[in-house]
Amino acid sequence: MYGCELRGDGSKGGFSQYAYDGRDFLSLDKDQETWVASDAGAQVTKRKWDAERSFTQGRRAYLEGTCIEWLGKYLEYGKETLQRREPPRVHVSDRPSRDGLTTLSCRVHSFYPRNVAVVWLKKGVAMPQETNRGDVVPSGDGTYQTRATIDIDPSSETDYTCCVEHPSLAEDLRVPWGKSNVMLIVGVVIGVLVLVAAVVGAVLFLSKCRVSVPGRGDVPIPLVPGLGER
Repeated sequence: MYGCELRGDGSKGGFSQYAYDGRDFLSLDKDQETWVASDAGAQVTKRKWDAERSFTQGRRAYLEGTCIEWLGKYLEYGKETLQRREPPRVHVSDRPSRDGLTTLSCRVHSFYPRNVAVVWLKKGVAMPQETNRGDVVPSGDGTYQTRATIDIDPSSETDYTCCVEHPSLAEDLRVPWGKSNVMLIVGVVIGVLVLVAAVVGAVLFLSKCRVSVPGRGDVPIPLVPGLGER
C-alpha cells in the first residue's frame, strides 16, 4: 500500500507499506531512505531492499514526484465536488418541555461538506455534556442538516447561544437564543387564563343577583339603589 498527500499548509507527505499474511511487514522511512521491519521475519527482506539503493530511491522519488503530480491533477479534475463549500444556515427555536423546562433547538441545515460541530454555549462557555446532538443527515438537495437541543430552566436569566463550526466558515457561527419568544408565549397564556377567569366570575356573580317573583319569574336585583325604579 502506498500513497501521498498535499496538506493545507503546502507541505507534502508520502508512505509505502507492505503487509504479509494480514500483518504489517515492511514500511519505508522516506527521509532516511531505509526500510523498517515490523518483526524478525521481515529482517531478511529489509536487508535486501536496503542494499538495493536504486530501488529505495526510486520509491522515494515516486512518492515525492509522480504521486504528488497525479494527486494534483485529480484534485483539479474533481475540485467542483472535492473543494465545494456551502456555509450552514442556523435557526434557533424553543418549546415547552417536561417538568416545566424549556427545550432550546438549534437546527443547522444547507451545509456541505458533511463534517460539522454544533454545541450550545451558556454565558459563552461550551456545554457539550448537556447538548443533545442529532445525526447529520442528507437534506435531499446535495447538502446536509442536523439538530442540537438543550433543556433549560425558562426562568433563568442566563444567555444561551448555538455555536456552529464548519469548514466553510472562517470563524465560529454563533446564534443567540431570543428569550423573549418564550416569555411572550407565557404572557399570552397567562392573559388568556385571566380573561377566562374574569368572564366566569362575572357570569357567576350575575347569576346570583336574580330573585324569583311570583308571576314574573326571575327578576334581576339592581346593583345600585334606585336603579330600575320607575
